[in-house]
Amino acid sequence: MKPSFLAFACLLTSLSIPAAQASDDPQYLIQSCQELVDAYTDADQLSTIAKVASSFSEALRAGYCMGRVDEYRRSYECATDDWFEQAARIVDMPESLSVRPTVDELLEYSCAG
Repeated sequence: MKPSFLAFACLLTSLSIPAAQASDDPQYLIQSCQELVDAYTDADQLSTIAKVASSFSEALRAGYCMGRVDEYRRSYECATDDWFEQAARIVDMPESLSVRPTVDELLEYSCAG
């Protein structure tokens, strides 16, 4: 099976955004992780719809989330090694915790077990 455009764009984006250029906007991280979660049925399976219907900007946002989560795990020990689970935790963060968390707080929350 050929790699899809979305998978390629996610990989390219996750490799090309240095941490120094990463956004400090927590809402952008949440939206980006939503794109990522929507694109995959699980960590190993890109959804059929995402393979054919994703725009370049959606792929870039998904790649941004994947890159931030991967970069965070390089510096901190997480309860999970599953980037999909972390992205889903960021998206599904309880409203009581989402009063304006920082990007670092979102990433820390996503790592907790």
